[in-house]
Amino acid sequence: MLAVMAVAVLGVAGFYGVAMPLKRAGEAARERLVEARGLSVALAAASTGAAPRKADARPVAAIVETSAAGVGVPIARKRQEGDGAFTIWITAIDARVLLPWTASLERESGLDVAGFTASRLDNGLVEAEVTFARVAR
Repeated sequence: MLAVMAVAVLGVAGFYGVAMPLKRAGEAARERLVEARGLSVALAAASTGAAPRKADARPVAAIVETSAAGVGVPIARKRQEGDGAFTIWITAIDARVLLPWTASLERESGLDVAGFTASRLDNGLVEAEVTFARVAR
């Protein structure tokens, strides 16, 4: 009799302690997925109606170097590519500075990031190699 009661208690505890929380978590995840899909559709619709980027007429190297100096991005090395692209190497920078800076160059200057490689350093900073090019029209 005691064994039957113990099994019943464990069954109820298992149902309400394990199965129900898992069910609620699954439902919450489904709701978040539906919300994220709606947001994705809204963002896609908004981006198609966005104004086209106005290209900067200056050489790519001049745009990148001027912008880097203005924000304080330390360029360690640079190379002008034959196809007009411009590659820079940064030895130590906070990713929270680097990523918004590259995004603003794409958005405001009409440049594309043609290549991007970054590695985390021991001190929490990153080193990066970034190649910028004109937007292909």
